[in-house]
Amino acid sequence: MNIGKLLGTLLVAIIGGWAGIRFRVPAGGMIGSLVAVAIYNYFSQMGYMPPNLKIIGQIIIGGTIGMNFNKNSLAQMKEVFLPALVSVAILLTVGIVVGYILHKVTGIDLITALLGTAPGGLADMTIIAASYGADTIVVASIHLIRLFSVIFLMPIIIRVISTFISK
Repeated sequence: MNIGKLLGTLLVAIIGGWAGIRFRVPAGGMIGSLVAVAIYNYFSQMGYMPPNLKIIGQIIIGGTIGMNFNKNSLAQMKEVFLPALVSVAILLTVGIVVGYILHKVTGIDLITALLGTAPGGLADMTIIAASYGADTIVVASIHLIRLFSVIFLMPIIIRVISTFISK
């Protein structure tokens, strides 16, 4: 393990995460650190993260997501269970179809294409991609583009729809 490279990578990640939060980027801590370390590694080839630390990161993310569940949230799930199930079925079907088309059109391996088009979060799908040996850069890039597009376009779409509904 190269401590110098690890400390450099962690410092760049912390600075990038801080910048992402500071500039109010959605999921700024993660996206800021992702972009900063990607740039750092691109120009220096000095980025380093040992596999053990990746596992610890996955555990922390899993624990953080798990903290969102409590008695109230489980009670609320009863109300939205059926609509959520239908939504999941539709999103998974669309993701699988689009992933398969992406695979056929671009030649991206099927697992990478399916995880890139899956209806999940950037961090979650990238972690799953790593565990399946898929191309994490491609999966993260697809989800990052999707995330920024949705964040940019949804306020416009909501404004347009709410204007037509209120008339």
